[in-house]
Amino acid sequence: METNQTSFNGVIMAQIEIFSDPNFAGDASGVLTDEKPYVGDFWNDKISSIKVYSGTWQFFEHANFQGRNFQLGPGEYSQLNNATNDTISSFKPITGTTTFAEEILNAHNKYRAEVGVQPLQWSEDLAASAQQWANHLAQTGTFQHSRSGENLALGSTGTFSVTQLVDIWGGEKKDFRNGIFPNVSSTGNWQHVGHYTQIVWRNTTSVGGGLARGNGNDILVCHYNPVGNFMGQPVY
Repeated sequence: METNQTSFNGVIMAQIEIFSDPNFAGDASGVLTDEKPYVGDFWNDKISSIKVYSGTWQFFEHANFQGRNFQLGPGEYSQLNNATNDTISSFKPITGTTTFAEEILNAHNKYRAEVGVQPLQWSEDLAASAQQWANHLAQTGTFQHSRSGENLALGSTGTFSVTQLVDIWGGEKKDFRNGIFPNVSSTGNWQHVGHYTQIVWRNTTSVGGGLARGNGNDILVCHYNPVGNFMGQPVY
């Protein structure tokens, strides 16, 4: 059994994903971390939307980082403007890293900002407990909860950024309806939105996360305090 139980509370390499069509449609590159002096014949002048997961990236009109250029920081750019759409031949990160904690916080707090609740703060104690459980899941090849106030995500190794793993939980908002817990899901089952409601739970103030690798998967664990998803309480 191959596992990697290294703590990820240090730095995360700059990460980006490019798409051939607007709104993150069409062909997708997968997560990229290295500079591209030439994007290749397929991608040359064929990039219409971009997701920047971490770092700041610079994009160039010509190969080898030449010609007109522009920069993008972390965010989702669903439609490049007329001056930049389908004009990219090379790109590179110009600020290469962000911390694991920053990425976790940014990924969570964008959802909290959408509903008007206060941003979460990082907790080293929660991070330590989350990392311990992530290591256990990687070592044992299991995928189960250890406590309340916990979100788990799993993806094939190297396929998903940390932000994308958090977005698996955030994607549940499509079935969310604002109400008193547990009557918060359009499907009638609160478990279909329970990861999302924990992310945006009004009374939760802190989060800590851990990431481990094993059995061909990356496993992200986040712990929260105070814990959310209490019966009879509003989400926000």
